[in-house]
Amino acid sequence: MKVYISNAFSLSMLNSLPAQLRVREVSVEEVKSLIRNGFVSSVGHPSTAQVISQLLNVQIPANRQAIQLKQGDILVVFQLLTRLPEGKVLSEREVKSLPAKWILVEVE
Repeated sequence: MKVYISNAFSLSMLNSLPAQLRVREVSVEEVKSLIRNGFVSSVGHPSTAQVISQLLNVQIPANRQAIQLKQGDILVVFQLLTRLPEGKVLSEREVKSLPAKWILVEVE
């Protein structure tokens, strides 16, 4: 089992289909607990990685990589609740100003 942290989720992240997913909202405290023993970052933008790092009090590196979730893996998603204009890259201040929530995706 691996724990990943990202700012997005896509079905293309699944290693194989069919797949069963369990998806739910979690608190920042639950996220801190989930990543305590290590994680792989796939946060694509430095400004978002910096905001997540501040929220979790853990260094989250920006790492624009494709991931493949396998059965038993967990993905923690920092989900912005606003659709951005095409091609828009946010500053750290802009990321902080937008509503967001934490989503847990478990591949069962």
